[in-house]
Amino acid sequence: MVDILHGSKAADQHGRHPRRREQLTLGTFLRRFTGVDEKILASVPQERSRYTSLGGIVVSTALIAGASMLGALTLLSQVSLLYLVPMAVLWGLIIANIDRFLITSLHGDADGWSRWGNVLIRLALAVVIGIFIAEPLTLKLFQERLDRQIMVERDQAISLTESRYKQCNPPTGPAPSGVNCSGYFLDGGEQAVAIERNITQSKSILKDAEDRLAADIKRREDLEAIRNRECSGIKVANRTTGLAGHGPRCKVYTDDLKAFVTSHDIPKQQKEIAERKDEIDSLAADQNSAEKERSKTLSKKNAEHVEETRRAYNDIGLLDRWEALGTVAGQSGMVTFAHWLLRIIFVLLDCMPIISKMLNGKTEYDRLLTQELRAGSACHEAELNFTTRQTTGEYEIRLREEERRLKAERGRIDRDQRVDEASRDDEIDRLARTFMASMPTQR
Repeated sequence: MVDILHGSKAADQHGRHPRRREQLTLGTFLRRFTGVDEKILASVPQERSRYTSLGGIVVSTALIAGASMLGALTLLSQVSLLYLVPMAVLWGLIIANIDRFLITSLHGDADGWSRWGNVLIRLALAVVIGIFIAEPLTLKLFQERLDRQIMVERDQAISLTESRYKQCNPPTGPAPSGVNCSGYFLDGGEQAVAIERNITQSKSILKDAEDRLAADIKRREDLEAIRNRECSGIKVANRTTGLAGHGPRCKVYTDDLKAFVTSHDIPKQQKEIAERKDEIDSLAADQNSAEKERSKTLSKKNAEHVEETRRAYNDIGLLDRWEALGTVAGQSGMVTFAHWLLRIIFVLLDCMPIISKMLNGKTEYDRLLTQELRAGSACHEAELNFTTRQTTGEYEIRLREEERRLKAERGRIDRDQRVDEASRDDEIDRLARTFMASMPTQR
């Protein structure tokens, strides 16, 4: 019979689970990762092999998780393994503790939707952990292939950057239209651009001047021709009279020619055009020098930007390999198959403790554990009731004693009050007699 006053201590003394010093063996060590109670398991030793195997699965999952974390850390950092191994071991212990919690939460013979709800929640958690374990190992297994893909993509990006800088910063002229040069313009060619702008403007002015000069020369030639025909007597329909000599019409044409020559200084225009051509030739010489300097400056800055891009691609990170894995998987069906195969293997491996627990069903250990929990709960409730009754009884006794003390105190106060009242009455009687005795006797 269990002593409800002393709980589990009395149960141990009555021999339900006699305490003995446990000897740590490999089986005991593995079973600790399943959260079983060796004292209860001692009652059903046939269950030990089952829980030993289950503990081996948990330890295997933890070792693989540690190896996965070690692989991920080697991808992230190039420090010595002496610093990385402790972190991998810590991660393996965390995974082992989570799996231990998942298995422990399924111990007992609970039925109904609550049990299956717990199973589904724990399976979902196991799937997430399995995927988290599988990804770093996948990246580590395909590291060489992924690094090659990353280097190819980076070489292409560097080449594209160099080509874009050259397109957007040509040695001569503006950047071509249709090319997105946002963020690719370089400084260093302002002088050449300014000279080119001046040359373009000067050439435009020169063309306009040459057009005007050509028009003026043609107009002068036309005026000279019509004057010469009129003064020479050459007949032109509706233009000349056909009469030779300096007549009125000849004088008019001569005056028109003189007025045009006066208002349109053709020699001055020719001089200005020659000066403009000399200016353009001088600007062209300056432009050649400026373009050489521009080409040199842009080439140097282009090389600096390309080298800066190349330096930014020196290290290969975990996310880089993760992105490359998607590219490689899209290129190779074998890589996709291997990737998903590893995912499924590690997800199943991490789910194996839960699956094994559910496949085993309710074991005899679960039944005994439930009984032990109920007995412990009953013992605790009885002990709690006893403690509560004992405490309330003590307070009741103290309350009774306090009430008795207060009653005695009130009686003493009443007696003292009556004694005081009697003393006052006696004092009043004595004073009255004294007063009466002191009064003179009437005759």
